[in-house]
Amino acid sequence: MHAHKALIIDDEVNNIAILKHFVTKYCLNVEVVGEAMTIAEAISEIKDKEPDILFLDIKLNEGNSFEILDQLENLKAQVIFVTSYDEYALKAFKYNAVDYILKPIVIEDIILAVNKAIKNIEQQDFFDFGKLTSFNNDAISFSDNKEYIAIPSLDKVDMVKSSQITYIEADSKYTVFHTQEGKKYISSKNLLSFEETLDKTRFFRVHHSFIVNIEHLVTIIKKDGSYCEISDGTLLPIARRKLEDFHRFLKIKN
Repeated sequence: MHAHKALIIDDEVNNIAILKHFVTKYCLNVEVVGEAMTIAEAISEIKDKEPDILFLDIKLNEGNSFEILDQLENLKAQVIFVTSYDEYALKAFKYNAVDYILKPIVIEDIILAVNKAIKNIEQQDFFDFGKLTSFNNDAISFSDNKEYIAIPSLDKVDMVKSSQITYIEADSKYTVFHTQEGKKYISSKNLLSFEETLDKTRFFRVHHSFIVNIEHLVTIIKKDGSYCEISDGTLLPIARRKLEDFHRFLKIKN
């Protein structure tokens, strides 16, 4: 069995040890060939070992791991971020990360991420980091990328295409994203935090509990109140105070 080479970059010795243990024990076709704790060490190790897979923590003592990627040209390694910070998920996506795993580490997440990385390697699905423009060190906001929405939960961040989302629902202190495939993504962040960053040309808050993707709007029903019919047949109420603004948004004349 061919062993794919992996490199771990983290500024905490214990974190490196835990991740190395999980990879060695549960990913038998992956060999950890090196580790690094600083940006300089990481660049040196990557150039020397030429890993197939990179496990990167986001924040390092002297900076962040995006600085490492910015300094490497023609890097063919599959990048898996393993971090405690969910706010960098979209920036990681712009670097074509295979996965974005939140600490504390769950073994299943590592296994799934490694499997995706190996599949990419086998398909020669590599990404040229040299073609990327530089990004600043600040966390990129949700509004900087309209094609995908980063949905953080307790142990991971899902990257979901905006076009796939039919509507978004407030459920107590959680937010539920409904997709056209019938899948649900649940985030511990409230609906308002997403409303402020969604694509304003696509999403509209029709009710205090619902945001609708107008690309999946079938019709507006005016009977015993006003409702949106979504492409999956769901009916969502339109608040009376939102109705005029919603009509204006859709350019509908009363």
